[in-house]
Amino acid sequence: MKPSLIFRIQRFIYFLLKGRGKKETEHFLFQLVEPLSDFELYQRLADTGWTPNYLGYIYSGQIYQCRRLVEHGEFQYHLRFYDTGIVTGHREVSAEWDEHRHLHPNPGDLRTMNKEESEELHGWLEQRPD
Repeated sequence: MKPSLIFRIQRFIYFLLKGRGKKETEHFLFQLVEPLSDFELYQRLADTGWTPNYLGYIYSGQIYQCRRLVEHGEFQYHLRFYDTGIVTGHREVSAEWDEHRHLHPNPGDLRTMNKEESEELHGWLEQRPD
């Protein structure tokens, strides 16, 4: 599955600025039965408060990433989707709230999304658009 042009451009610019990393395996949530395109992911998650994350680190095989601010913007959920259907996600301090804590988290500031958060996300992804 090939990401859309805007995401490929974003990934290329980011690669020029920061390089490319390994897969984010420590925050694995689940694997979709059928991988979705970046536009399908956007379409299914936009109405639930998820916005594209154009500044996050790009990992090999990644086709899309998004985030959702919570707790008055202090924290964010950050999701990454891969061409294999793998979904990873974590909760962290948002960069807007505290750039230093975002880049150098204190214990408890960064964690994998819990079971309830993951199940809610999985439900949104399974919904078929009208």
